[in-house]
Amino acid sequence: MVRLHWYKQDVEQQDVERPRRRRWPVPPSLLVGLAPLVVFAAVSAWRARPSDDYPTLGETVDSVVRALVIPEGIAALALCLVVTGLGWWRIATVDPTRTRLRWTVLAPVLIVLVCVVRLPLMDWSALPGHYFLLLAVGVLFVGVFEELMTRGVLLVGLRRRLPEFGVWALSCVLFGLLHLLNALAGASIGVTLVQVVFAASFGSTLYVARRLTGSLLLPVLLHAFWDFGSIGLSATTDVQDPSKIVFVGLLGLFSFGVLALGVVAGGLVAWRDDRPRRLRRRWRTVPPMAAYAVQEGAPRLQAVT
Repeated sequence: MVRLHWYKQDVEQQDVERPRRRRWPVPPSLLVGLAPLVVFAAVSAWRARPSDDYPTLGETVDSVVRALVIPEGIAALALCLVVTGLGWWRIATVDPTRTRLRWTVLAPVLIVLVCVVRLPLMDWSALPGHYFLLLAVGVLFVGVFEELMTRGVLLVGLRRRLPEFGVWALSCVLFGLLHLLNALAGASIGVTLVQVVFAASFGSTLYVARRLTGSLLLPVLLHAFWDFGSIGLSATTDVQDPSKIVFVGLLGLFSFGVLALGVVAGGLVAWRDDRPRRLRRRWRTVPPMAAYAVQEGAPRLQAVT
């Protein structure tokens, strides 16, 4: 009995010391990664009405509550429950490796600069104080939901089938195409197409933010901060003030330049990640040098079989 006791202790000690392989409740797959985006697009298309007044989104307290706080809060909660059920929190919100291209930090830093510059352009006295509080809550829900869906669950699914460059490109394109739904809510076709291009470019900067920090937190905050300034500025800016309109226009042009930098940075980060894979593919048909030997008396190299 004493020997058996010690044997059991040794086995238990070995189980503790032996590294255990982490198993996810639901294995990562492309279909599961795409599912939340497809469901969200279907629900949004079903809820949208051509009579919706999209240009006035977020201009009043009631609009913020009905169009942002309630629907986005429900969507964020539902997606969090889905991620919990999948067991994907770790892989959807944390990258095990960070990019070494530190200069790419310029893209998210300049986005923060644009957001900060827009704050004094807003007329904080045009609307009651609780409007801005509700707007902050609403855009935070938007940031959590859209980033967890596109830079989280979607990335996990795409990484099962594509190299990182394809993951970056397709995730940005799908994020941009998702904004086509705004046309069903009353936005003009021209404005919608600009938003698609803008969102796809912005998605690249958010991808860089995740790869730099190894976490989804910074993309969520950047997304929320950007939407707060964008909606708040459009709701409070006096269109009769020429000087302010000119400055806002110049800031918009600068923003497009920053987003172009984000596209370049995101593409280079993903391309660098795929470099070892490209090298392996390029040299896989070349036999190693050890496969050749100079046989004595032989006039040339011969392969050793």
